Amino acid sequence: MRLRTYAAAVVAAALCTGGLWALNGTAQAAPPSSTPGDVQPYIIGGDPATENYPFYTKLLSNGSFGCGGSLIAPLWVVTADHCIGSVTSVRIGGTTLSSGESRTVVQQIAGPNGYDIALLKLGSASTQTPITITATPLTAGTAVRIMGHGQTCPTRGCGSAPSQLMQLDTTLLSSGCTANFQPNYELCVGDSSGAGACYGDSGGPLVVRANNRWELGGATSRAGQGQPTCATAPSIYMKVPAFKSWIETHTGDLDGGGPDPEPTLCSEATYTGSLNSGAAAIQPNGSYYQSTTSGTHRGCLTGPSGADFDLYLQKWNGSTWANVKSGTTAAANETVEYAGTAGYYRWRVHAYSGSGSYTLKIDNP
Repeated sequence: MRLRTYAAAVVAAALCTGGLWALNGTAQAAPPSSTPGDVQPYIIGGDPATENYPFYTKLLSNGSFGCGGSLIAPLWVVTADHCIGSVTSVRIGGTTLSSGESRTVVQQIAGPNGYDIALLKLGSASTQTPITITATPLTAGTAVRIMGHGQTCPTRGCGSAPSQLMQLDTTLLSSGCTANFQPNYELCVGDSSGAGACYGDSGGPLVVRANNRWELGGATSRAGQGQPTCATAPSIYMKVPAFKSWIETHTGDLDGGGPDPEPTLCSEATYTGSLNSGAAAIQPNGSYYQSTTSGTHRGCLTGPSGADFDLYLQKWNGSTWANVKSGTTAAANETVEYAGTAGYYRWRVHAYSGSGSYTLKIDNP
């Protein structure tokens, strides 16, 4: 897990990427983007986990641990935005790096408006117990618990990630975080005096005790004053409840109980047109779109009855548009699905035979 470092005069430690979103009806300026080589928080001055947290999730890139996360629904994990991009699998639950339930990751969704929060969709439902996003007010003085794997000494590179999950009880602060801190969407956590988050805990949970259980309040983001040495200043966590509406646009209702509903295929955007036999059209609207993260591109084409319309997904390779996936059956309707990396894409609809109107519905990462 990474907790990023901001450039000096702006913030010292930061992490963020992601789309564009208006929260509570008002678009907020995103924190400045950070660069690779960031702070990766681990728990400093904490203790070995006193219980198995079934929601605690270890993010893996080709088997190597990188960040933490929290299981919030059987198919969904919330983490930090700067943690995603190369996550291939997770381990859920367990108090050691090698323990926990293994699941593949099939989709990585960047946070809204550049905030350092993100979602991972799992290839199959976890049997572990998700954590509820808290409705408890997260005010100064609230007692919280943070947890994670990793470096337990305060300077970068001074040690490796411990096998044992570590935890620390601390409190929320009203001041002390100056790294472009946004109190409506972030939490200032009282990590100081040799105890707190450090290199490696990014994306991991901040929890509160409510309703006789642990509930999720935050996800580790960055150092509150950009300090390169851990546990010398407070830390900044993303305030997960502030993003619940955005989260539920992907996960469905988290409070309804039961498994997550599968999203309706090809429901994000719709384009229409008309073609004569042998002609082709480019969508969206004769142009292309940019995907800033890896994920699934999906197109559902409905052509005129009795015709043979084909559908191609193309990606710009630096010099030309290359087909990366196609649907070319002898039918009017085609569905194309492609797991792609970041880049520029477009859809090409081709009337192989027959003429008439078509509808193209798509989903993009």
